[in-house]
Amino acid sequence: MLVVIPVASINNQESLVCTIADAKSFAFVKLSESMQIENIQFKENFANEFFDYIVTPKKDDELDEAYELGARALLANNGMSIEDIIEAMMFRELDEIV
Repeated sequence: MLVVIPVASINNQESLVCTIADAKSFAFVKLSESMQIENIQFKENFANEFFDYIVTPKKDDELDEAYELGARALLANNGMSIEDIIEAMMFRELDEIV
């Protein structure tokens, strides 16, 4: 599974989620079947990329492009790190944005 998280800075698993408009980078987090982080790659944008989920702290974030790429969106709390988000995903604690 591939999860994209807009982040304010690049600091590996400690990077904090932010809105797409405020993102300095996008963390592409590859997860194993057991929801363990296999790899984190930071990219400038997510255009023309295929991924399963995008995570944002704002319900009305600019998600049209992600939806066009076939991704589903999850809502995180402000200030959550990549590690916090993946842990919340494991326990199904993030709501889906529809």
